[in-house]
This record gives sequence, structure tokens and C-alpha cells, in this order.
Amino acid sequence: MTEALQTVNRYPDYHRTAARTAIANVVGVAPEWVAVDNGSGSLLHGLARLVIEPGTTAIYGWPSFEAYPASVALAGGSPSPVDLNAEGAMDLAALRDAMGDSTRLVVLCNPNNPTGGFIGIDDLRAFLSSVPDNVLVVLDEAYREFVTAEDVSESIALVHEFENVAIVRTMSKSYGLAGVRAGYVIAQERIALALRRSSVGFALNSVADAAIIAAFSPEGLQIAEERIQRIVAERERFLAALTAAGVSHLPTESNFVFIHGDAAELTKRFEAQGVMSRPFPHAGGVRITIGAPAENDAALAVFN
Repeated sequence: MTEALQTVNRYPDYHRTAARTAIANVVGVAPEWVAVDNGSGSLLHGLARLVIEPGTTAIYGWPSFEAYPASVALAGGSPSPVDLNAEGAMDLAALRDAMGDSTRLVVLCNPNNPTGGFIGIDDLRAFLSSVPDNVLVVLDEAYREFVTAEDVSESIALVHEFENVAIVRTMSKSYGLAGVRAGYVIAQERIALALRRSSVGFALNSVADAAIIAAFSPEGLQIAEERIQRIVAERERFLAALTAAGVSHLPTESNFVFIHGDAAELTKRFEAQGVMSRPFPHAGGVRITIGAPAENDAALAVFN
């Protein structure tokens, strides 16, 4: 990234070929199956624009990432949220029941943000088998690297099996590049190509391009894996402490924990400990992101 700064007087790679190839080599698909943009949010908006128009609908679990209803509304469609299941994951049966003739897009956040609920590969495969071919299913896997229930690569098989599936991942979480703004999509060539053709030219700057290439190098992957292991270990310690203290919370496969309670009150209690939490009043609690051990101890001190 530092080296890339020396040549910012030049335009970046318009086709993002090197970045797409770096991702493809690690994920195990052809570069033609990869689209890259400045953050997964941009890619979510791009995917919505491919299939949504006035008179069509998109369904997704709720509460979840705020970009889903925003992207659908901007594309001229109607957002249609569906309640999560009791463990804070996508309710696949309810989502299937909510689908109708006007449905063109289904978004599955897995693990779900802000609740951390996770759906395994077998249940996803069964759900996808029931979705009509004219409906695009987007798997938002922003937090996939933190999942321990199954290997991070498991879901890539779904892209090979289903032509109407697109996996969205981000460089913001496990790779620690939130400020750089970079994300990618894995989908069969028809979808990936349409996404690349409809994206804004040169939207991915040369520093972000270099960051992706470095992150998917052997050295970059090792750094990310070490970071993931530390975060997962801290997550398990945090969950165990909450359980021991009798604090109600949801199970999580992500790098955050959803704690039940009055959102405003919990937010104030965390602020008193110098901890920033994310309130979700409509979901009945707050989300705490797992940080360094000292930061996690400060959050846990709220319940001592």
C-alpha cells in the first residue's frame, strides 16, 4: 500500500485484474467469477441494481445490515423484511414462505449482523434448491472468516451448484481494512461480468487494489489467520464470562456478541466503562464487537 502511494498520479487498474486473480487463486474459482469494488456495500447496491426494478420485491431477514433496504429502495423496488429465528439467524422457512411472483432478490446475512446467528451449508443448500432460477440469492458473508462451525470455504461450493447465487465478502473485518474500502463478489461469470460492467470505472483506488493483492498473498493470509484466531479465542472467553454472570445473549459465529436488555440503559452502562456499543432498540439489545483483551475486560466489567 505504501508503494502504491508513490504512483497515485497514475490511474488504477480499470479491470482490477490482479486483485481479482489474487482472490480467485485463494478461493478456488476463475478470475472471471470475481468482481471487486470499494467495499461490500457498493457491491450490494450493484447486485440490487442488476435485478430490482419498480414492481419487484426483495426479502431478507431483519434486523440485519441496513444496506439491504436502502439498496432495494434506491433501485426502485420494495424491501420486504422477514423476522429472524429465535437464535438470531435467518429463518429460511419464513423467507421461503415470503417469496412471491414479484420477488427478484433474497439476501441472506450469514452470520447475521447484528445478532451473530449462523446457518450451516446443508440448510442453505436445501433452501437454495427451492428458490426459482429468476431470483438472485445474495449470501452476505462479511463475517464468514470468524465462523468455527464449518470451514470458511464450504459455501463456495454453492456458487458452483447454483447459477443464481452470489457471495459477498469484505476486507473490512478479518483483514482489518475497513478504512480502505474493498470487497468482492464470487459468482458465476454471467453475474460477475454484469456486476463489473455496471460498476463505476476506477472506483477501486490503487491503494485499495494493492491492499487486496497483499492481503491474499501467503504472508497476508497468515496475518489474517492469526488475527482471526485471537478474536475467536477472545469471543469464546467473552461468551463464557457472560454466561457465568447470567447475562442473556445470543449465540454467535461472528466477531461480535448481541446482548439482550434495554438498549439505551446498556449503552449508558458501557459508556461509563469507556466502551462503545451499538444499540438496536427494535431488536431488544446492543451489539458489542470483540476487541483486544483489555477492551473486552472493560466491557465485561459492566456486569461485575
